[in-house]
Amino acid sequence: MKADLIRCFRNPLYWLVLGAGLSVRGILAFFDSRFRNDAFWSLSAEFWNKIGSVTLGFLVLLVLIRLFSADRETGVFPVINSTAYGRSTLFRNRLIAGSIAASAGAVLLAAGNHALSILISGRLPQPDGWNHAWFRSTAIVLIGTIGFFLFAAFVCDSLKNQPAAMCICGAPFAFSYFINAAVLKKFEFFWFVRYGFFAEWMRGRRIGMTPGVWGVWYALLLGGLLLAAIHQRKERKEL
Repeated sequence: MKADLIRCFRNPLYWLVLGAGLSVRGILAFFDSRFRNDAFWSLSAEFWNKIGSVTLGFLVLLVLIRLFSADRETGVFPVINSTAYGRSTLFRNRLIAGSIAASAGAVLLAAGNHALSILISGRLPQPDGWNHAWFRSTAIVLIGTIGFFLFAAFVCDSLKNQPAAMCICGAPFAFSYFINAAVLKKFEFFWFVRYGFFAEWMRGRRIGMTPGVWGVWYALLLGGLLLAAIHQRKERKEL
């Protein structure tokens, strides 16, 4: 697990994605402080709604799920799979390492947005309760990011193909940003697309409607994909 964590954090793309997200946030915060200072802190709190969640989506799909396809891409899969450690233990450790790296990315983005907001705001007063609301939304983001990583990791491990996993997992995640929640009806297709693939949580929002339905949905989604990944591993003699 330590080696996989080091692989994630030594990947220049990990830091490039985080740096790009915070750079965009810094530019927008600068203009907000100059032209929309009355809404500066509310706009800062909206970081997860677009920039932050999209950054985390890229981080998971571009960097973290490569843990599950890199062995085949680099040609070392036969060596890895020939040892007992290269099977179920390595699979588990990579899931843990990727979850830690995803959580670290979310925490770094949260800290970066907070620091940029304080530095750029100048003397603009911070509203009461802003910190509490920010920490609460960040906690929701952490849960959503880990869930999205596991979702993408199970797909990538089953396919052993990162580009295919990026398309399969990235399509509903990206499409959810274009769906107007105000016109959705329960249990229709676009309702599931909007709320059913972790994007809402990664935007720092709880799914307040029918929580029992979503609890069952996410349990079935992750559980089914895990079983599918295990089945594929058994067929490839990786367990």
